[in-house]
Amino acid sequence: MKRGRTSHRAHRTLALLLRRVEHGESDLVVSFFTQALGRVSALARGARKSTRRFGGALEPFHTLRVDVDEPSSSDLFMLREAALEAPREMLTSNLDRMDAAGRALAWVRVASPPRTEEPEVWKEITTLLDRLNDDGRVNARLVLAEQGLRLLVAFGWGLDLERCVKCGKPCEKGRSAFVDPVRGGLVCRSCGSARTKLSGATRERVAASSLQPEDVEAALDLVERTLKAHAGA
Repeated sequence: MKRGRTSHRAHRTLALLLRRVEHGESDLVVSFFTQALGRVSALARGARKSTRRFGGALEPFHTLRVDVDEPSSSDLFMLREAALEAPREMLTSNLDRMDAAGRALAWVRVASPPRTEEPEVWKEITTLLDRLNDDGRVNARLVLAEQGLRLLVAFGWGLDLERCVKCGKPCEKGRSAFVDPVRGGLVCRSCGSARTKLSGATRERVAASSLQPEDVEAALDLVERTLKAHAGA
């Protein structure tokens, strides 16, 4: 990697840290999901030796405000400054909440294309983090499952839970049904069904992304399998 590249455009945007990797003796290569630019990677020079420009802000789960320079060549931005915009102290004080947040950020890191603005994804991932930061009692896995379903919709991969995705036959309200995330939703018995079966009540709650605790594992399984089918997550 060459130093001294000339940057031709500066950006200031809100961002979430997705990953940080040590580079050389004092630098970091950081990956952000940003409000204005989508997913980008940037070189943070001297970040491991000096906190003057970054002030300890390069930590996950908090919303950051970053200044980055876009290079005329290469995919790697240059990070000039980073500061905390919205810290989430309640989230970072609880292991269950941090685990859920880390899992969600991993989804975004794998599913987001580089340099593609994703306003709906930004809205849903920051909502997820804000919900996990609530100062009351939080069921972290339930929040993860609900917001995970909404992230699928934001990415354009929402599941059709109203009718068979193969033949179009509608499923009556309140009836159980088989769901295949690879095909994108319900598959009726005539079309071969699928391995995952949702009760009528669970299907309605999953479709509305408004779950009960007993729905969480089935919903997370659907989210994970859908992301794997589309993004290899």
